[in-house]
Amino acid sequence: MFSSAPRALVVALLPLLAACTGRGNKDDSGAEPVLLQNDNNYSWSGGLVIPSFQTAEHVDVHMDFSALTVDMLCHDMDPVADVDNLGLTRFPRLTQAEVATGLTNNSLLQADTNGYLSCEPGDATSCELSDFNFGGTFYDAIPTYDEAGGVYLLVAATGSTPGQGGLFLAFLEPLAASAETNVSLQNDCGVVDYDVNMESLAKLELPADGPWAIDWSEVSISGNGQPVVPGKLDEVLVGHYTETPAEIQAQFTDLEPLAKELYKLELTGGTDADLSGLADADGGAFPGFTTDGTWVLGLRCTSCTNPAPIFLTVIDVK
Repeated sequence: MFSSAPRALVVALLPLLAACTGRGNKDDSGAEPVLLQNDNNYSWSGGLVIPSFQTAEHVDVHMDFSALTVDMLCHDMDPVADVDNLGLTRFPRLTQAEVATGLTNNSLLQADTNGYLSCEPGDATSCELSDFNFGGTFYDAIPTYDEAGGVYLLVAATGSTPGQGGLFLAFLEPLAASAETNVSLQNDCGVVDYDVNMESLAKLELPADGPWAIDWSEVSISGNGQPVVPGKLDEVLVGHYTETPAEIQAQFTDLEPLAKELYKLELTGGTDADLSGLADADGGAFPGFTTDGTWVLGLRCTSCTNPAPIFLTVIDVK
């Protein structure tokens, strides 16, 4: 059996970009907060189409990622420079489809897994199953890598923190009838499949000049119809685009790199925030809204498996 994980071990659906953000969201502006409502929120459907590799069971499987030159979002990546960790999580009672749905909906629980192992390849572009360990402690996974064990999820990631930095996902399926001992991850831009609608929402009215205060206590439904847990929201994102909402939704997986300007605010609790605390990646203060282009405002849970915004709306600048 895999070693039991001491905390929730979930994996990132999409890469989380490390950037400096503003801190502190307590609203001291004195302005009347603008209430965010469910009808201000975008909608999306879809999820993950995770490739699966059948292998022999009880063998030292060779896992090669040298061919990965783009990540799940079709962004360029370097398999040597960008992959710091391969993580292997086992789900003993779920199907592959249920794991994929759980990743999409941020609904996987600690109880859904019964183990996590990792391999740090260094400058190599492969790992053997025998290279995987539990927090640096050797663990012989080969005897328990079998068809009866459940679903095995392999994640190539930047960094070594479970739940963050995911670049690529794959299922490993050990079978008694298989003789295959090699897994070769290949570029696949179809892993992430989103259908996004940012045109049917009710735009959020905000003034061009501050103060700006927002309150999301009445937002109860996420973009894909799942219940919102307000305490999980830990980041405000504000982006300025030359594109229209229709063009942005067509390039949704490029939401951050597509932005002409991008500002973030780390949330420290509560359900309201003063947007004057927003900052760009260099720490520059948010200067205010303009009337050109498209402005969007999002609320995210950066510790969730799916970093797609829980809430995303288009701003009508007044």
